[in-house]
Amino acid sequence: MAEGGYTAAKTALGALSPTAAGADERQKRLQATFNEIEVGDDIQPVLKEIGQPPREKSGNAQGYTCYEFPSVYSATDAAVLMALDGKIVFYGNSRCTEEMDVANFRGVGKYAPRASPAQ
Repeated sequence: MAEGGYTAAKTALGALSPTAAGADERQKRLQATFNEIEVGDDIQPVLKEIGQPPREKSGNAQGYTCYEFPSVYSATDAAVLMALDGKIVFYGNSRCTEEMDVANFRGVGKYAPRASPAQ
């Protein structure tokens, strides 16, 4: 009896959305592309491989550019690419509004300039 309920629930949940079930071909293709990225890669070939414009593209005075692609990890989870001087410095599940937050570029922020090691 419990197994029948589990099977029914699993079937119903899988039918909700192709993206939620991981069946969306666009989502699979973008996830595969993001899985091949490494920090330091050139941004342009990656953007070409993605093959679609980002939902959002923003930049700041420090020279960073953020590219956001919707519905990559789920129906609601976007993926971003952060680039500086044409090189990828961050990629993953996020939003450009989070990555481009001013706090990330100050003090001990994620993209704040780091002091050079003492020589």
